[in-house]
Amino acid sequence: MPAATHYVAGLAAGALPVAPHDPVTGMPSAAALAELGSRLKAAGDWRGAAERYYEALRLDPTLLVAELNLGALFLASGDLQHALEHTERAYTLDPRSVDAMNNMGAICQAQANFETAAQWYRAALRLSPSCEATLSGLAMALVSRGLQIKSQDPKGAIKCYQEALVHSPMNANAYYNLGVSYAERHKYDKALINYSLTVHFDPRCAEAYNNMGVIYKEQENLDKALKCYHMAIQCNPRFAQTLNNLGVAYTTTGRLQEALEYLSRAVAVAPTYAEAYNNLGWLFWDHGDLAQALRMYERCIELSPTSKNPSQNRLLALNYLHGVSSERVFAAHRAWGERFCRELGHPFTDWLSARQMKRPLRVGYISPDFFTHSVSFFCHCLFEHRNSELFDIYLYSNTAREDEKTELFKNMVPPDRWKKVLGRPAQEVANLIREDSIDILIELAGHTANNRLDVVALKPAPVQFTYIGYNNTTGLGAVDYRVTDAVVDPPDSQQPFSEELVRLPGCFLCYTPPARIPDVEPLPALRTGYITFGSFSCLAKVSAPCVALWARVLREVPGSRLLVKNKGFYSADVQATFIEHFKRHGIAEDRLKLMALAPTSFDHLKIYNEVDIALDTFPYSNTTTSCETLLMGVPVVCLAGSTHGSRVGMTLLNAIGLSEFAAANQEEYVAKAKGLAGDLQTLATVRQNLRQIMCSSMLCDGRGFVRDKFEPMLLEKWRLFCEGRPPSAQAFTSVEPPDPLAPGPFAPALPPGAPIVGAPSAAAIPAPVVPVPQLVAAAAPPATAASLGAALPPTMVVAAEAAQPATPTVLSRCPTSAVPASKIQPAMLVPTAVCGGPVGNTMLALTPGRRRPRARGPGRHV
Repeated sequence: MPAATHYVAGLAAGALPVAPHDPVTGMPSAAALAELGSRLKAAGDWRGAAERYYEALRLDPTLLVAELNLGALFLASGDLQHALEHTERAYTLDPRSVDAMNNMGAICQAQANFETAAQWYRAALRLSPSCEATLSGLAMALVSRGLQIKSQDPKGAIKCYQEALVHSPMNANAYYNLGVSYAERHKYDKALINYSLTVHFDPRCAEAYNNMGVIYKEQENLDKALKCYHMAIQCNPRFAQTLNNLGVAYTTTGRLQEALEYLSRAVAVAPTYAEAYNNLGWLFWDHGDLAQALRMYERCIELSPTSKNPSQNRLLALNYLHGVSSERVFAAHRAWGERFCRELGHPFTDWLSARQMKRPLRVGYISPDFFTHSVSFFCHCLFEHRNSELFDIYLYSNTAREDEKTELFKNMVPPDRWKKVLGRPAQEVANLIREDSIDILIELAGHTANNRLDVVALKPAPVQFTYIGYNNTTGLGAVDYRVTDAVVDPPDSQQPFSEELVRLPGCFLCYTPPARIPDVEPLPALRTGYITFGSFSCLAKVSAPCVALWARVLREVPGSRLLVKNKGFYSADVQATFIEHFKRHGIAEDRLKLMALAPTSFDHLKIYNEVDIALDTFPYSNTTTSCETLLMGVPVVCLAGSTHGSRVGMTLLNAIGLSEFAAANQEEYVAKAKGLAGDLQTLATVRQNLRQIMCSSMLCDGRGFVRDKFEPMLLEKWRLFCEGRPPSAQAFTSVEPPDPLAPGPFAPALPPGAPIVGAPSAAAIPAPVVPVPQLVAAAAPPATAASLGAALPPTMVVAAEAAQPATPTVLSRCPTSAVPASKIQPAMLVPTAVCGGPVGNTMLALTPGRRRPRARGPGRHV
């Protein structure tokens, strides 16, 4: 039955609304059918509306409103091909139709062709400069275009957002994405301004509050960071990223119970949120629960196999485990290296460096730790005492928090040789190093926080070293050498490395003490009447076997006390757990003194004046902490093992002539501690002279270390390269990449049915809330009269604004004829709602590898 006849029959039955009739035929006119279609559309009967529009077009093929509304209906239903056909016809009927141009822009947006969409909106704007629908549609297209190009053209993306704000000055979406772009470029002041404008125009934008919190945390303004995070949670109590960030913030400050609550909430509301598991690993690390930390890292890797942070945190944690073979730990590092290099791309195989000996060598150092950090006390001498006639040094800084130590290092090199690479892509930094013609590149972080192993893996220099920052292999074939010595890595050592070991004579480290240090006070035992043993190690190093050994020492020295200081003891629960461990070995609580972090580095060092004898950890011995201990006149008893990490204490003691404090087994460890405790006069003499002994030893002889050991070693390795030694390269053991958890999980299995994370308190997880209204996503048509469909009265569909004088250019199918609209292909949509840009928390809040407590002081475990 023809649609008009069907209409008459429906009208007689009272099933359809009344439409005007043609006075001659008695049947509805084309305009009347179009009007009826608009009413059906408004009532939600899209199929009926389409039938009326088609019947109207059969009566009058030039009816603009029918073509416009058919295009809008098909656009709303996702049928972009038919939407394009009808909207093109509408544009052909009236090339000055602002509604047709707006709808063409909306279709291009739905196809992710945002540049062409913007062209259509600009064309409409020339005809109707004040049309709000056009202005908002153009702003939305520009924001979407910015998101589309930001990874390849970040500056172009910023221009898109800025132009969007010209046309729509209250567009919270544009301010938000502009803030994200500035934050990614580390222009934090501009980012904060734009995030503030975002929440001004959209007070419920949780993402903007979250990102402001991230920036304030990076600037170490924790009060403002927490305020912003809590504002985000008020907007969206189930916002997993902010719950995660609150957990990170509270972990950083040692408020571990609150941290656990927020991180548990994060995984409760988002069970597959990988980053939260990584941060739970960090939290359990601070608790001293290494098994649970590993469990969290491995869960994060399962959820996000390509994520850098948990994989490297896992590798770092393996160095602390008891009873795991060095071969299996090496296999994990090697498997990581193979996966990592496959994802990075092809390394350089040719360099600008000339294979010549008789010229100054260009040596580059790349590190995130050019500030008051553990590594800085060992690399200091390399810069200060270099032979400038033989070596030109370049410093590639990935340092996020610069301080007076950063300025000191900057002033040690010419301004053009200090290169800040923080936040820059790996390939870009590798190109920079190669263009600087660096002969030897030395990375100083290994698998610790904010490392640039991604750059090193691209082999930007022909000869590459790893040094200082990490006590195991990088697992990268692109690293030629690892600097060590014959004590910490004996020639008969069975520990495998991917790098060739270069053993320096004496100790492989040289320590530069802080500029300001407290005086060494008299032996505390002479004042207190009892021996105080001490350890300032992180709790992850103080494992069950270590506790058992320390308890033996306390039992062998009646009345003695143990002072333990670390960040974990901000938590009363962590303290209680630690005390309970010692009680199981017969040590009463009153023999333990537990302290959290000191407010300054000076105060941290001053606490050593309460310690008589330091007890080193195993199998991961201390490095910077031991140097600080010795500097403050406190002898260290260490236990030498069979791996690099377990023998660092021994090489430090050997370097200052006190190798008698290094034990070969647990019985010797107890005996040496007991022997020192039993001779207070000798202990007092050692304390009085130990700083002078250390500072006059090879351990602190910066000039001798650099000129007599380190630089000759570099020259020798460069000579080998000049004589034809091939640079090392990454090898792959199979066609397929290794499993992300290869050679297998290290975390102990949980009992059957046990949850991987304990649930937060019931009151902590809010019920789902009504979603806060967000800005329109890119796939939705702009708010034109023709495209809103049922949202507006049917009369609004054809209510076009008065046409403005057009430009002389005759518009064709595409406003600029650059991309014909009929050739646009559907593509994946790029969201432009407030959450369209990166939330900003993941990489900024996560800390791979070694954690850095803010008030820890100059020392941190290398």
